[in-house]
Amino acid sequence: MKKKLTNLMMGLLVMVCAGFWPNETLAQFRPAVDVQEWPKGKVVLVTGDTLYGAITYHRTQDIVNVQHSDGSVSSLSPVNVDYFVAQEMPSGRSHMFRTLQWDMGKEYTDFKKPTFFEELNRGTLTLVMRETYVRRDANNSRGLASNYLHDAAYYSANNQWMDQVKELYYILLPDGNIISLRNVRKDLHTLFGDRSKEVKKYVRKYNLDYSKPHELVAIVNYFNTLSLASISHAF
Repeated sequence: MKKKLTNLMMGLLVMVCAGFWPNETLAQFRPAVDVQEWPKGKVVLVTGDTLYGAITYHRTQDIVNVQHSDGSVSSLSPVNVDYFVAQEMPSGRSHMFRTLQWDMGKEYTDFKKPTFFEELNRGTLTLVMRETYVRRDANNSRGLASNYLHDAAYYSANNQWMDQVKELYYILLPDGNIISLRNVRKDLHTLFGDRSKEVKKYVRKYNLDYSKPHELVAIVNYFNTLSLASISHAF
């Protein structure tokens, strides 16, 4: 038994060193820092029609391409799309993107533009995300080369520059309004209201980090369970 465990550990070590570890960064492809490709997906149009095929999402342009079985490609903007789902292979993990009406972060305006957001959960407070990109000098940024080797958020632009992906988080309210989380922790706890202390206790108990996407989702989901519990007790 001990020998089998040793062999298994050695096998896993070889996979990691060779770059074959089956994490989510290998299940999709970024030909550019703001472009993502998935081998499988579907796009549901505002007309109710559904398109199936490989998905390419141009985040900066806010355009999703669907490659059809005959080799043709449909390029679609948020005004044409209700939502689209991109699927990783072989894990089957799905990424949901919804078209939401957004004021582009400009306060005191009634103008809202159809915009793609990645939906990270769903509930009383729905956490959604977009990306921004920061170009850094690889030669002058201390530790950047090391971070690039170990962090999927860095992409090499050329020998001198590296591009970093930075997530921008928002909360979609039940009424359709979108709240920008400029200071994620502070702004979330403002939204949590009288449940804030309970959520903080939960965060401390499980040592959760607001800067880590999956742990941030867990924090918001916990608030949503508290919110649902309050509603059920009211009836």
